[in-house]
Amino acid sequence: MQNTIYIAEPIFSEKLQKFDGEASFPPIKKIGVTTDLPDRRERELLGTISPVKVSIVKAWTSLDARKVESMLHTILDNSRLDGEYFWDGNETLVDAVADFIEAYHPEAQEVGVSDEADVAAASEAVQKKNSQRIYTEVIPKLDELSVKYNVAKNGRGVKFKLGEYTLALWGRTAGRYTLTIWSRTKTTENALSDFEHSQELSANGAEDSNRRARIPMSNLQTIFESLTGYVSQHGA
Repeated sequence: MQNTIYIAEPIFSEKLQKFDGEASFPPIKKIGVTTDLPDRRERELLGTISPVKVSIVKAWTSLDARKVESMLHTILDNSRLDGEYFWDGNETLVDAVADFIEAYHPEAQEVGVSDEADVAAASEAVQKKNSQRIYTEVIPKLDELSVKYNVAKNGRGVKFKLGEYTLALWGRTAGRYTLTIWSRTKTTENALSDFEHSQELSANGAEDSNRRARIPMSNLQTIFESLTGYVSQHGA
C-alpha cells in the first residue's frame, strides 16, 4: 500500500463538550505519514477512550509522502510544537498545505476519510456550537449593517457581498472567527486597503485564485470593525 500524508487535528470528545460547553481545543495540527488507510490511522492516534479525539482533516496519496512530509516539517519549523504537531493560530495551515501540494505535486490524489463514530460525534458537537454562534452573534450584526447574506448549509458560516467583494465569515474554535475575502476585479492591495485588520494570504492555489485576503482567527469585534469601516466608506 502506498504511503499517505495527512493533516489531523485534535478535538475534545462530545462528552467533554457536554460537561463544558465552552471547551475547545487549541488550534493544533498534526502532519504525518501512514502506510495504512487514513481512517484506521485516525483510530490509532489516541484510541477510543481518550477525552481527546483526532480527526484527519485531509489526506493525499500517489506522491512521495515521506519527502513531502519532510519538506513541510522544514517549512513549518518555526511553528512546530513537538514532533509532528504544529501551532495553527490563524487556522490557515490546512489551506496552505493543500495549496502547496496542488501547486508542486499535481500528481497527488486526495483521499476521502470516514470518521469513526466517536470522532464524528465530537466534530458534530463543535459544528453545532459554531452554528449556534452564527445565528446568535453574527447574523444580528450583519442585520445592523443591512447586509444581505446566505447561511451555509452546515450553519457554520455566512457568505455575503460588499461592492465587488464576496466574503465568507466562518466560526472557528474558542469563539473565534475567520473572514475570507474574494474578488475577481479587486487586487490583494485593494482588499488590504479596504478592510482594516486584513492580512495577505500566505499562498494562493490555482483553484482559488480569486482569494485576496483574510482576517484569521479573530474576535467578532475586530471583524465587524473592518466591515463597518468598509460599509461607512462604500455602502452595503
